[in-house]
Amino acid sequence: MKNTWLGSIYLALAASIWGGMYVVVKVVVSVIPPLELVWMRYLVAILALLIIGLAKS
Repeated sequence: MKNTWLGSIYLALAASIWGGMYVVVKVVVSVIPPLELVWMRYLVAILALLIIGLAKS
């Protein structure tokens, strides 16, 4: 039962981030070039995955 709730929370969080990115990108692209923004997003994702991976092992 706990895994079901945790999965639902993760899914809602992912959907919120995914949906909110359109608004954020529209505002941020006027300040930061699109290619630089893509690399910044990759860097944040890699750091997050490394932290999660290290915490789980």
